[in-house]
Amino acid sequence: MSEHPIEPVTQQCPNCKASLHGQFCFACGQDQKSIDRHFSSLVSEALEDIFQPNSRTFRTLLAVCFKPGFLTREYFSGRRARYIQPVRLYFITSILFFFVISMMSGSVTSTIDTDGDVIRIEANESSKVDKIDLEFLSPEQSAALKAKLTVQIEKARQLANEDPEQIKEMVVDAAPPLIFGLLPIFAALLKLFYIGKGRFYTEHLVLALHNHSFLFIAFLLDGLLEQLPARAWSEALQIPIGIWLPCYLFLSLKVTYREGWFLTLVKFLVLGFIYGILFLITALTALLIGVMTL
Repeated sequence: MSEHPIEPVTQQCPNCKASLHGQFCFACGQDQKSIDRHFSSLVSEALEDIFQPNSRTFRTLLAVCFKPGFLTREYFSGRRARYIQPVRLYFITSILFFFVISMMSGSVTSTIDTDGDVIRIEANESSKVDKIDLEFLSPEQSAALKAKLTVQIEKARQLANEDPEQIKEMVVDAAPPLIFGLLPIFAALLKLFYIGKGRFYTEHLVLALHNHSFLFIAFLLDGLLEQLPARAWSEALQIPIGIWLPCYLFLSLKVTYREGWFLTLVKFLVLGFIYGILFLITALTALLIGVMTL
């Protein structure tokens, strides 16, 4: 009777059913560590990707904060696996920013005055509604719109006097989708300003994602510093952030597009002016949405 060798049992990845040849699945990359472990080991595993010096998160945060334009060039050079993807990085930083800011008491951001000067609604604002004239509306529709605006502005005025923090919260709630909507517009501006570079629109969009992620981190740190009890210390720590912020955005254009210093400076100033107007429109739109939903 001939003996047949017993073939070894090939283990399969429980996630994608591919054959396993080690701890990590070659098909989907899932780690095959057992989940039947001590709770502390699970916590350690969750945190190691964030705090290990060689982790993707650490490398990404270091680059996005201190290496303007570097992540964008790395992404289009094919070195993507070592960093967090641009869209994911944007959503992580934006969610963290708006969540922490919404939890803060006092000021929402350094751009909003703590005394409510930016969101103060005067009693005579409702009288300006009568001057609104939208030609595409019928007289009945125009009258209905003016009546609605008058009521909502009065509600907002009362709320601003009684609980200004609620007005700020409404602006924060409405801001994320509006700011996200600025991304493709800003990328289109970059495409227009660097039309002779032969770059795809997605390249400009990736730079926009990286720069906005940096802005979320910078504004978050600035907002957190404002909460320090020692005001002198917080102001001293905010100064380098205020200096680094425009320098970072300028250098991101220089590193990404590799144009001369003077031409980059001109484009940076014009882009900054246009974006500032767009951001102001976005902030006012967020405020209007908040007022209309009272």
